[in-house]
Amino acid sequence: MRALTRLILPAILLLGACGGAASAPASTETAGIEVRDAFIVQPPEGREVTGGGMHITVTGAPVVLTGAATSIADTVELHTMAMEDGMMQMRQVESFPVSEGAPLVLERGGNHMMFFGLKPLQLGDQVDVVLTFTDESGAEQEVVAKAEVIPTAG
Repeated sequence: MRALTRLILPAILLLGACGGAASAPASTETAGIEVRDAFIVQPPEGREVTGGGMHITVTGAPVVLTGAATSIADTVELHTMAMEDGMMQMRQVESFPVSEGAPLVLERGGNHMMFFGLKPLQLGDQVDVVLTFTDESGAEQEVVAKAEVIPTAG
């Protein structure tokens, strides 16, 4: 019996530790914000500007994405992309709303993020991007997304 206890107790503690580690992403779920498929495009050699994106969904009350930051860039801006007079126009915006019925898709050729003053990036690198959201009451919440550095579309 004593040998069985010696085996079971460490297993229970190990499972508890694994559950604790897994609960970090669950806090994002609890807050009702889910970020997936985050990416940053590897810029051409010698360039310090690139784009990136992700999919953001919320459960419950709507939120507004009001900013983004990362240690690999001096500045991150939110941008729209729209056709005007037969030409694609990119414009910086202060925020993007996100609600259950209207998830936010930031992607190439559409609304996206721009990264300025980049540090060198390698394909496949995983980069933390800190997203700031504001709810209807004005309370802010930060969510850290892991963005993969992907190749420029060919």
